[in-house]
Amino acid sequence: MGQLDYINHLLILLCIYLILAQSFNFAFGLGGLFNLAHIAAYALGAYCTAILSTDYDKSFFYCLGVSAVIAAFFSLLLGAIAIRLSQEYFAVGTLAFSAIVSSFLINWKSLTHGVLGIPNIPRPVIGQIDFYQNSNFLALLVGLTALIMFLFYLLFYGRFARDLKAQAENPYATMAIGKSVSSIRNDAFIISSVFASIGGSIFSYYLNYIDPSSFTLAEMVFVMSIVVLGKPGSFWGTIWATTFLVLLPEPLRFVQINASILGPMRQLLYAVILFLVVYYKRATIFPQKREV
Repeated sequence: MGQLDYINHLLILLCIYLILAQSFNFAFGLGGLFNLAHIAAYALGAYCTAILSTDYDKSFFYCLGVSAVIAAFFSLLLGAIAIRLSQEYFAVGTLAFSAIVSSFLINWKSLTHGVLGIPNIPRPVIGQIDFYQNSNFLALLVGLTALIMFLFYLLFYGRFARDLKAQAENPYATMAIGKSVSSIRNDAFIISSVFASIGGSIFSYYLNYIDPSSFTLAEMVFVMSIVVLGKPGSFWGTIWATTFLVLLPEPLRFVQINASILGPMRQLLYAVILFLVVYYKRATIFPQKREV
């Protein structure tokens, strides 16, 4: 891999994680919805795109649209089960649902190919542009990511964000002013899952191959680390934290070290950073709740 290809690769990963982290930050950071099934929505988007593009030869925008619809349905199904649960019970419920999705990915071999994964996923076809060139794929992804970040910017600084914060701080006060807490939570959950699925679609297009090992709890912990480091609920904080954590382990590649311990070292580095941030910023990492 040449230097330019390596830079393109890092920027593509950065864009994918920006979408994934910002969508998690929207529901968790603003709404306090500790959704551990977020990575399952990411996986659904990836697998939906992989199956539609390989078995049915569907277009890029068709795959993105269907992936978003399936993720929305998934979030409604999960919401019906877990959205009425509170705090740690909600987290446990979403974690269980994520385990169910993971089990389906592994065991529904006729559809997902199980642990063998889905190979030969074609790149998008738009006009005469060759998206097998990473520079062209990066240009497409930068435009899509910029659009998604703009939409999130509008959401983070709009009326719905204030309603989402209000229900997180005091659901009873929110209901007292005529707001439906369950509707607010469901809407946030749907928005978060839809954009996570788009990130998954892009991920499958980029790698041309997916398997269940890319959608584990460790990936969820990494996304959560990004949001915590950038401060939950902070739009700009998540952007710089994503940039920092995605690029942070890259210097390790140039250190003469056994490849078998490189992966665990990266995970240890993330864990240490997460611990230090939570320990030293524990008083300010979450917004203080206002009294009514």
